[in-house]
Amino acid sequence: MIKGVSKLLVVVLLVVIILIGVTTYSLVYLVAPMQTPTTTKATLLGKLVAFVWEDFTVPEVFNPLTEKYPTLTIENSIFTSQPEMLAKLKGGFKADIVSPCIDFLPRLIEQDLLQPINTAKLSNWENLFKSVREYPEIWRGGKLYMVPTAFGIQAGVTYRKDKVPSITKWVDVFNPTYKNRVLILNDARIGIVMAAWALNYGDPWNLTSQDLQRIKEFYREHRDVILKFYESDIEARELLASGDAWIIAGSGPAQSYWLKSEGIEAEFTLPEGKGIGWLCGLSILKTSENIDAAHLYIDYFISEEPQYYYAYEWLYGPANEQAFKKIPQEKIAESGIVGPETLTQALPLIDPPNLDEWLQVWEEIVAG
Repeated sequence: MIKGVSKLLVVVLLVVIILIGVTTYSLVYLVAPMQTPTTTKATLLGKLVAFVWEDFTVPEVFNPLTEKYPTLTIENSIFTSQPEMLAKLKGGFKADIVSPCIDFLPRLIEQDLLQPINTAKLSNWENLFKSVREYPEIWRGGKLYMVPTAFGIQAGVTYRKDKVPSITKWVDVFNPTYKNRVLILNDARIGIVMAAWALNYGDPWNLTSQDLQRIKEFYREHRDVILKFYESDIEARELLASGDAWIIAGSGPAQSYWLKSEGIEAEFTLPEGKGIGWLCGLSILKTSENIDAAHLYIDYFISEEPQYYYAYEWLYGPANEQAFKKIPQEKIAESGIVGPETLTQALPLIDPPNLDEWLQVWEEIVAG
């Protein structure tokens, strides 16, 4: 009797064990697919097309990006000017990311080429300078259309200290003493604004037809001092280095830094404290087919490491406040890297209301 019971117990126990095993297997099979995947976002990134300045493709910053997201395939398409960029986009070129500057951003928005950026997807957004995050021109209707990556000053003056005693006012650039020694940046907006400052106009973006004719006449009267309307920064600084030119009007601080590194006594200045500020960044195009990857791309370029690289090596003002704090003070002093407070004080580079007339007048000025 006891032996029979024992056998019965063994059978029951075996059945229970089998049932438990089957149940456990079934639960694992049913529940496991519902668990949070251990695969990271990086394995789901796919392809991203970036339509950008060459700056964003240099190995020092681009290679760490591809290493961080090994399953993200980035296809770079480089433009060399913003008019080229705009024309290509209007012609139907499709990409996920574009890198405009503040003067062309309104055109992209008005052409309905951009989509708003979600700052909640940017882990480094709060690390940007507050004044940069709140820069009015990057917002439209409460929506963010460009994340700033770099800023600086242009439309300043770089001059050789061994040839020019000082430049304190914009009119000093056109001193007859400097015959055939002055380089003027061949840019209608900057070239006309510099002359407007020399003529003491208070609001250079709002010039009438009569004002523009006066500026044209001013250039005609001072044509003798102009060696060339230059296109390339490299060409301009080499002309200063050779001694053929003494003054670059329309430059940023990097020209002076490079000349000093070559043993040439050069100085960068904003006459009367007046200069034009530039601000560039990254935007997401409406044609983007990979929104998450686009946000990760932007977030990387506003992170501390690439921001520090551009500041230290390229002398760009970094949007990331922590990166700016790491720049040695002596580097800032010798290079002229500016902080966001200088950017907010400078005249923003924008399009005047009568841009077509500006372009026509400038063409006539350059033609002589």
